[in-house]
Amino acid sequence: MQKDALFKLAGAAAILGGGLRIISAFPVLDGDPIAREWLYAGIDVLLVFGLIGIYLARAERLGLLGLASFIIAMAGFSFIGGPDADPFGFSTYAEGAAVIAIAMAGLSIAWLRAGERPLWPPLFWLASPAAAGVLSMTPASGYGLMAAGALFGAGFVAGGLTLLRR
Repeated sequence: MQKDALFKLAGAAAILGGGLRIISAFPVLDGDPIAREWLYAGIDVLLVFGLIGIYLARAERLGLLGLASFIIAMAGFSFIGGPDADPFGFSTYAEGAAVIAIAMAGLSIAWLRAGERPLWPPLFWLASPAAAGVLSMTPASGYGLMAAGALFGAGFVAGGLTLLRR
């Protein structure tokens, strides 16, 4: 398969996964919990494929911080997959999500430092944990995780669009 076709597929995966992540950030999914878990697993697969393309398209310019952040984000995705259980005495989802947020912040810093364009993906990824943190200290604290999830997904949509335009 041609490299350009793979980048376009990764871009489509990032857009679809990011879009579904935006939708799933809001309490509109009251249905079957098993179906919801399958949806989240599908989102994670799409985001992983999208992240691979987003990173590889600019890997040479993101340096060591970009590489380390990419590896850590991929490891974090391995923690959030599967049903919400606490086999180790802590929530692997919560820990994995925190690891991914930190890794995406690192990737965003590498992106901005390298002068990569567009600026939207890293700005969305940096705004995601900031929104969760700021809103958690306000009366609107219940909206922090929703805002963080929507901004996280928006970063992937924006990053995926860059791959489609290659």
